[in-house]
Amino acid sequence: MGFGPSISAPTITGTQVVYPARLVAAWAILTIASLVLERVIHRCKYWTVKLTGTHPFGWFASLDSDHQGDLRETETYTVADLKDRLDWERKWWRRTTRRGVRAVVIAPVVEELTFRGGPYLLAVTLGVAQLPLLVAGSVLWAFLHTRNPRRYRRGTLPVFVSGLLSLYLWLIGLWWLAILVHAGNNLVAIALAAGEEWWRRWQHSFSPGEEYTVTVDDRSPQPDCHGLYRAYTPAEETLHVADVEPGETTRVRVATTVGFHGYAYPITESGQAD
Repeated sequence: MGFGPSISAPTITGTQVVYPARLVAAWAILTIASLVLERVIHRCKYWTVKLTGTHPFGWFASLDSDHQGDLRETETYTVADLKDRLDWERKWWRRTTRRGVRAVVIAPVVEELTFRGGPYLLAVTLGVAQLPLLVAGSVLWAFLHTRNPRRYRRGTLPVFVSGLLSLYLWLIGLWWLAILVHAGNNLVAIALAAGEEWWRRWQHSFSPGEEYTVTVDDRSPQPDCHGLYRAYTPAEETLHVADVEPGETTRVRVATTVGFHGYAYPITESGQAD
């Protein structure tokens, strides 16, 4: 029995009756299952490390920074480092847009045609069952996501689960719809990451590029573990500033925010127009 209205969609061999509501429901279930599975695996790795004190397969590298602060080397910031960071922050939307185009337009086409279209074509050419080769291609595709840069790295099993709908669509010949589903998955991931970053920036008192006149604290031990000095704005908000002296009053520019802290560097009159 159908689930909602149906449409006739073109396939590799002809046409196929498709129920859009059913596909949307399947996509939502698999997406949620993938995210939950990712979280469960993540927590299992964390507790394995915490309880055993060992880091099998380098699992500790995939844990949240909150759980590995004691093992991370202290990073010291210089004025040059903070200027580079400000430049990085200012180009964040540009980088996000470029990454979004690659992830939503280019990657789905290339990955679907390579890792599922290739096995499908091979199965048709050899006259063998399509499912085993499609599964093998999907497993390889999912595994390669573990080689992504750390921030975008995901486990093989959650990625494989998220791709099950695309695999099914290839089986029934709806290759173009598989590409659209893949693009939708990547669009959701990009949107969530961008939304998280926007929320982090919106919550913070400081924004990269803002300038303040601050007075450097001369009462507590200086500098801190990052080589920065605690300073206060006229509104008594705290900034951590590089290359200043205790008790000094100076103009600074916010380079970035880390957690609840704003990191800044001093600017001269000639540098205020940068």
